[in-house]
Amino acid sequence: MSEEILSKEQLLQKFANAYEQVIETATDAARRGIVPKEGTWGPRETVAHLAGWEIMSTEWLPHIVAGMAPLDNEEETRQTIMNDAINAMIVTMIGNQSLETVCNILRQAYQRNLEQLRKFDDTFYQPGNYVYDRTKDIPEHCQEHIEILAPVHPA
Repeated sequence: MSEEILSKEQLLQKFANAYEQVIETATDAARRGIVPKEGTWGPRETVAHLAGWEIMSTEWLPHIVAGMAPLDNEEETRQTIMNDAINAMIVTMIGNQSLETVCNILRQAYQRNLEQLRKFDDTFYQPGNYVYDRTKDIPEHCQEHIEILAPVHPA
């Protein structure tokens, strides 16, 4: 079975919806009193992590579109170390703000990124192209965080 190829607008709509779902889930989780446990992130830290990556993405996506290799091309161990360091920095810098502030930062960051993504030529929205693949992967990454913040319990 082949994977569905999404249009540019379908990708961008799923991208926006995923971030809004994270914001809604994190806000609900905070209302329910979900806090970080040892070695995990709570609602605020999760949103801070995603906001930071979208802020960074706004800066480096134009360079990738211009031909620079994406960070994902790094050797796996080095990439893991770099991702962990970046996540720690982002959560530390943004994570001490209120959840409402961090949600607003995420919303502004992903909306700036959406504006930028809309300007990229449609040729970047083909499977195998970094812009397409990253944009398509965002909803899945957001869903992983949503499942941690709002685990589904069988009835």
